[in-house]
Amino acid sequence: MNLEGRIDIQLKTRGVAPATVAIQSSRPQLAQKLLGGRAPEEAAHLAGLIFSLCGKAQRVAAKAACEAASGVMPAAAVSRARETAVLLELAQEHAWRFLLDWPQQQGMPPDQAGQSRLRQSAADPTHFLETLDELLRTTLLGEAADVWLARGLAGFDAWRHAGATATARLFAGLGEGADIGISQAGPLPPLAILEDAEAHELARRALDEPAFCGQPLWRGAPAETGALARMREQPLLAAWIAQRGCGAGARLLARLLELTELPARLAECSAGILAGSIWVRAWPLSNNTGLAGVETARGLLFHVARLREGKVEQYRIVAPTEWNFHPAGPLCQALAGLAPGDGLDARARLVAQSLDPCVAFGIEVSEAR
Repeated sequence: MNLEGRIDIQLKTRGVAPATVAIQSSRPQLAQKLLGGRAPEEAAHLAGLIFSLCGKAQRVAAKAACEAASGVMPAAAVSRARETAVLLELAQEHAWRFLLDWPQQQGMPPDQAGQSRLRQSAADPTHFLETLDELLRTTLLGEAADVWLARGLAGFDAWRHAGATATARLFAGLGEGADIGISQAGPLPPLAILEDAEAHELARRALDEPAFCGQPLWRGAPAETGALARMREQPLLAAWIAQRGCGAGARLLARLLELTELPARLAECSAGILAGSIWVRAWPLSNNTGLAGVETARGLLFHVARLREGKVEQYRIVAPTEWNFHPAGPLCQALAGLAPGDGLDARARLVAQSLDPCVAFGIEVSEAR
């Protein structure tokens, strides 16, 4: 059984007209098959093992969903530990993209040493904070995080064109003018502002409509989730979007901004301050049902559990990739707007990577007949 599946993307070009886009996912919906009939603790442990990426977030979501279904409220110390674990994992995922994946994709050498240092420090939140802060200052930004965060759009452009770090040079390579691969898909609300009634409706649809988990909709339309949805109000990102549009550059900038702010978020968790952005939430619903949402690097992850006699009767997962790679969603809209011509494959790959799929993907460009 293939637990991961893959995403295949086809672009068909016809002269100077925009390409037509087809996105096919073979990601299986296995939550019910794998977790149904199990005890809640067993289901939570298995969820963290099954999913190779964001395993901590998956485990936290499973525990929180089953607790909500049982009417259990976790202690403050437990909630704090879970938020810290989620933030540590999110930071590692973001850093991985800037230290390894994006440089390799753009033909630059990856920073294996920096990523290794972060991974080795993850067991100790204090050490991790120090390591991340140093990597931001010396490797990613080339200056103190608070100085970089204070830059407006003009200051950011000056930073990227000066090219003092590999990250700056990668952003400089995005060029000027309109962003690449602009999408008009609206954002999925982050957990911090998700209303209870909206959360209940998501859970209902996940349980009652099997196809919803594979191709979810927000208010009847595809939506985008991830750092871009969480950070849209940040002044620098808002200025980028207003001037250049909501494309691959905006998503990468949102991820770098979020990574740069994460040391402060982690310090809040360590100090027992859970104010600000909410990273883990749970809702007890009727009929021994619980919903949990966890913010991950790729976006909002939902788990829905219904229990009966102490065992999982129904289980559903709605993952970020299903929102962002919906056949008519953010990626489809972004790719449909790319100009045909040389380098279409590379541009399409950059756009797809900016949405950070959790499985392998392939892109095929061909001439329509």
